[in-house]
Amino acid sequence: MIISDDTLKVLQNFASVNPNLVLKPGQKVKTISEAKNIMAIAEITEDFPTEFGVYDLNEFLSVHGLIENAVLSFDDKSLTMASGDQKIKYYFAETDILTQPTKDITMPNAEVGINLTEQVLDQIQKAASVLGHMELSLSGTNGLITASVLDIKDATANTFDIVVDKDNSCKEQFNFVVNIPNLKLLSGDYFVSISSKLISNWQNTNYPVEYFIALERTSSYGV
Repeated sequence: MIISDDTLKVLQNFASVNPNLVLKPGQKVKTISEAKNIMAIAEITEDFPTEFGVYDLNEFLSVHGLIENAVLSFDDKSLTMASGDQKIKYYFAETDILTQPTKDITMPNAEVGINLTEQVLDQIQKAASVLGHMELSLSGTNGLITASVLDIKDATANTFDIVVDKDNSCKEQFNFVVNIPNLKLLSGDYFVSISSKLISNWQNTNYPVEYFIALERTSSYGV
């Protein structure tokens, strides 16, 4: 088995969510943050032949990068990465000591759905870095939705605003707040479904990967 470049990008992204990972047979990879406030799911082209645990995903990817075009073969407790005269034996971690999703998330009814382009998401991250803020507000009134980078606790702090939808189907007033450090997203455009039950679903429209991200308790809907 050779791990594709697309799958390597997914694994690099998932390492930012949680360094632990349990890979299972089937063409789907899942991870969840230690705080249980981010869950990520991706469909991949590879079908791993056995379940195995990786304690430090960044280390695993670095080890994999030592051998160009490495071919993976699997044993009961380890895998071998090999190419030509080079070979690395990598031992699995015990899966019961790793943080992993134990069940799927059923997304509740979403009152709001919006498209956020990669460009807009990049602007949000840059604004957060420049302003030193950690909160993203997605607020709407009569179908006009604005994304704001701000400090909820400081009304006099500098803010960054960008209109992301001028005629959304949701006409209710709302203010959904996301912790920006939780936006550990693979690059691309996203369709975002948001529920007043304080959960959001971010679906990448360029690649089969999605994230469930908890909203902050300061969020409000219909008030």
